[in-house]
Amino acid sequence: MSSSTQRRRITTDLAGLALAVGLLAGCSAGTGDDARTADSNAAGGTEQFEAPRDGDQAAKAGASSAGTVSPEQARTSAEQKLVRRASLQLKVDSLTESAARIRSIAAAQGGVVTGEELYSGASGDGTNGTVTISVPAGSLEATIAQIEKIGDLQFRTSSAEDVTGTYVDTEARVKSLTASVERVRGLIARASNVNDLVALENELSQRQAELDALTAQLASLKDSVAMSPVTVTLSTDDFKPVAAGGFLSGLRAGWAAFLSSLSILVTVLGAVLPFAVAIALVVGPLLWWVRRRRPLAATATPVTAPVGQAPGGPSAD
Repeated sequence: MSSSTQRRRITTDLAGLALAVGLLAGCSAGTGDDARTADSNAAGGTEQFEAPRDGDQAAKAGASSAGTVSPEQARTSAEQKLVRRASLQLKVDSLTESAARIRSIAAAQGGVVTGEELYSGASGDGTNGTVTISVPAGSLEATIAQIEKIGDLQFRTSSAEDVTGTYVDTEARVKSLTASVERVRGLIARASNVNDLVALENELSQRQAELDALTAQLASLKDSVAMSPVTVTLSTDDFKPVAAGGFLSGLRAGWAAFLSSLSILVTVLGAVLPFAVAIALVVGPLLWWVRRRRPLAATATPVTAPVGQAPGGPSAD
């Protein structure tokens, strides 16, 4: 092989090697650009992924804020809380036996007797009285139905007071104050100086006192809703009917009041009359004696001495 042929082959090989190196360099550069692009895309993808996550959190926060119930909505959605009461008047044959039956009915319904007053007449027999019981609100109607069978029903009344708003508000305030008290206790545990500790303890005592008062109020409301009082008035005689309104009713009431006042006046005069007679028997003779003495003193003539003569002796001449 000639030398010229060898030089051409070497040149061709070097050119091919240079071309290969250039292609490899280009590929490397392209690979690096693609890697950087991939990294950028990955970073962008991460950012694009994080953005929806933040959006989801915002959506959740919005849903949470949208789920917050206002006091008005809480009152509307809350179960109705009623305080129920009832009162009955019964004519019975025996006061003590009727009162015993009422106590038994209250115990059977899961209630208690909260008050009992029985009055006896002149002969020792019971004439009228009052028994007050408290039964679960759910068994109020059943209790009334059993009590009505004890005697002759003369009068019945019942009422229901809606305390839902007060109940919900008090319950919410109790929860809020409970959380507030816990936060103040946490601050006390982390207090670093005496001044902060004293201020926090004062704040804790005030909030705890308010929480105790609200807790007691809520407990009272719960008891009032859970238990219903029933007042039963018993009598062995007929109850006086309730007077109707109108002119004639007012006239009868006025005449009755006049007769009652007249009877009171006569009674007072009868009570005062003996004392008046006794005073007259003592004071009358004394006044008569004083009046008799006054004319005698007025008719007595005073003794006077003549002119120029000293009393009790002759004249100076």
